[in-house]
Amino acid sequence: MAPQDIKDVAGQLETARAELIAVVSTLTEEQARTRPAPDRWSVLECLEHVNSVERRFLRMVRESESRPPAERDAAKETALMERVTDRRNRRTAPEAVHPVGRYRSISEALRDFNAARDETLRFASEEGVNLLSRSARHLAFGPLNGVETLLLIGFHGRRHTAQMRRKVGNGA
Repeated sequence: MAPQDIKDVAGQLETARAELIAVVSTLTEEQARTRPAPDRWSVLECLEHVNSVERRFLRMVRESESRPPAERDAAKETALMERVTDRRNRRTAPEAVHPVGRYRSISEALRDFNAARDETLRFASEEGVNLLSRSARHLAFGPLNGVETLLLIGFHGRRHTAQMRRKVGNGA
């Protein structure tokens, strides 16, 4: 995998980060804590979920045993992006990544989000070509190589950024 490929993965993660921060930083603390409906998560709860999922998948890929490197599959990566970011299909998150009220403020949630994203980017940079020798398994998407896993992290954040944007009336 060429250095450009790693820059592409890092660029996807950075773009997703910037989008999330842009939406969240326009909110008041009250807006961030308010649930749009009793069975829906608040923005702070969405952030907690995004952070939990990122750490969970980063841990999976980091702890995976090295195997022969996979080839990048652009069609699979595109399909993954489309499926993850498509908000028309509701998904139920596993209990392990449901929010438990960990954050009391936007700044606290964003600090944790940025720390997790920085850790993910560091891992991508350190692994480089070895990302294709790493793997993780997603309940709905099956086995993923390390690149696909890191892209999934970014796509997942984008999915919830769109959800947060809708909650506060800032778009789709």
